[in-house]
Amino acid sequence: MFTKPDNWNKMSPRERRKARLDAWQHAPVAFVSPEAEANYKERIGRLRKIYDMEPHDRPIADLFMGANEYVVRRKGLQGKDMVYNHEKLREPLLEFHNEFQPDVTVSPLPYPGKIMDMLNYQTYIWGGQKLPDNLTIQAVEGEHMMGDEYREFAADPTNFWLKKYLPRVMPTLAPLAMLTEFPRVSENVDIIDMMVPFGLPPFQEMLKTLMEAGNELMKMLGVVGQTGAMIAASGFPGMGFNIVKTPFDYLGDTLRGTKGILTDMYRRPADLLAACEAYVPVLINAVINASDRNGAPAALYVLHKGADSFMSQKQFETFYWPTWKQVMMGLYEEGITSYLFIEGSYNKRLENLAEMPEKSLVCHFDQTEMGPVKEILSDKYIIAGNVPASLMATGTTDGVRAYCDNLMALFGDAPGYILAHGCYFENTTDEKLRAFMDAVKK
Repeated sequence: MFTKPDNWNKMSPRERRKARLDAWQHAPVAFVSPEAEANYKERIGRLRKIYDMEPHDRPIADLFMGANEYVVRRKGLQGKDMVYNHEKLREPLLEFHNEFQPDVTVSPLPYPGKIMDMLNYQTYIWGGQKLPDNLTIQAVEGEHMMGDEYREFAADPTNFWLKKYLPRVMPTLAPLAMLTEFPRVSENVDIIDMMVPFGLPPFQEMLKTLMEAGNELMKMLGVVGQTGAMIAASGFPGMGFNIVKTPFDYLGDTLRGTKGILTDMYRRPADLLAACEAYVPVLINAVINASDRNGAPAALYVLHKGADSFMSQKQFETFYWPTWKQVMMGLYEEGITSYLFIEGSYNKRLENLAEMPEKSLVCHFDQTEMGPVKEILSDKYIIAGNVPASLMATGTTDGVRAYCDNLMALFGDAPGYILAHGCYFENTTDEKLRAFMDAVKK
């Protein structure tokens, strides 16, 4: 948990950023040995200097955005294990960290398989459910908000999410549609409408299921949390993130689907823009509250539909960038760094990114040309990427080494650079991982 100083309201965005990073860097850890403590402090100190864009001895190699599944698959685990059998991940993860000595923690995302089953979650399928056991998870798009519901959403995004979206994508939560609109509960008689659903059998059954799901989640988090604590205790820090998306991506990925959002740009542009605007304060408040609860100093944006190949520059600057920038600026004011996981290419968007304040961004590139990135952005922001997943999966060790060496030559004098993969891959070799990691140590 992050505790704001008494003078928070008088602090500048940079001072707030420093306070959040200080709290993250100096969070207590029960180390297994003095050696582990020394290694942890060296690693986290180096990462902190990179985030502050201050002089440091070398860049870091971050495996998280690429090898996070391979680190357990190499020991025979499957996608199903990453969804259901979190206790099986512990030994392979501890073994990997002790053997490879990475700069920062790397581990699979903790997918809550049992809870997703209990909620009858519809927007993904996963290993051990509808996918084969060897696969992990796959998004399944759907139209979970109709085009004529834009105005209802924009009027009250939270109410729409609670009473319409969640029941549609998690049928177990269908009784949520019975709830009254909470902002109208202001007089004693309004308590009647508020409490009626809680007395009805379908709602009570839903609450029982939610309590059971909550108990299962606590078991899972206990396992995952203990594993993470053991990795940190062995000397490996991790950068905390709260995952978020842009307003446009929330609408396109989750509510309208790709086909819906594409046609909406032409058929319902005003409604689409109003919905994006309505999302801005919701996202800012949600990320700030999450960062205060868990102490994460950064917000990880998984960027999908703003890539060069998805929309024109004019469309980007009309539908995507303005509200995304508002969210990032809102987080910047609260001292939260925006970590941009830029899928696809942003060759046409670099000047837009350059509008943000210094040190407000980590720009993690997938397929963007890195020469212009160095020229336009590297003096203002931390840069990460862009070793291709295809190279890690199907290339040679020499090819990986050469690609990483070229990146190091390009960004060797940059004030803040993180060698990272362009996106996830499931299969590679230990030799290619070592070549990747060794590139920053020359």
